[in-house]
Amino acid sequence: MITKKEFAAMQDHAIVEPFADEKAIRNRIQECLDHNFASVVVNPAWVKFTREIVGDRIPVSTLISFPFGAATTKMKIAEAMDAIENGATQLDVVMNVSWVKSGYFDRAEKEIREFVAAVKGKNKKVGVKVIIECCYLTHDEKVKCCEIVANSGADYVKTSTGTGAWGCRIGDIRLMKKVVGNKCGIKAAADIKTIEDALAVIEAGATRIGENTAVQILKDWDKQLWD
Repeated sequence: MITKKEFAAMQDHAIVEPFADEKAIRNRIQECLDHNFASVVVNPAWVKFTREIVGDRIPVSTLISFPFGAATTKMKIAEAMDAIENGATQLDVVMNVSWVKSGYFDRAEKEIREFVAAVKGKNKKVGVKVIIECCYLTHDEKVKCCEIVANSGADYVKTSTGTGAWGCRIGDIRLMKKVVGNKCGIKAAADIKTIEDALAVIEAGATRIGENTAVQILKDWDKQLWD
């Protein structure tokens, strides 16, 4: 059983709603600092602002080609370089789902490899999480996408953007774990609302959780005396 401190350290606490104002973003940043979450996730335009507030106290995550992954490879890499220069230390990039659905796995694989190489070449300490958007994929497509990510040098394969038809499902986490093993981490994201949801995905193999409900989940932990 993990401790509350270990659990908090697995949470990427996000504020990526397009209508989020500065006050809301400041509040979310403070929550991340107060609870020692794994990172604070903001949209690219807020990365520099966030880094200036947090300094080196916690990592700053941002999103690349969000939410559709439909930008060109050069655009994704350019966005990543800008984010790193502004202070991002973790990047959640969306795989080109349209290519995957077209059977262009070679294109998707080439893009992810090039993206990871460019990011690690810029700063090898920057983490890369690849979102495959499970809700749109068949079983075989999920397997192939997980294989692509696991062999690319990326740090995590991630279930969802949170904007699709549905978010994280336990079966997807189990499948991801079976495919990637220990080659990379697994990030469960979207529709994780309670402590039971969170612990279930961890037990299934998730090593990182991405949500905007992390503080409430910690309150659930205290309320239900999980320690």
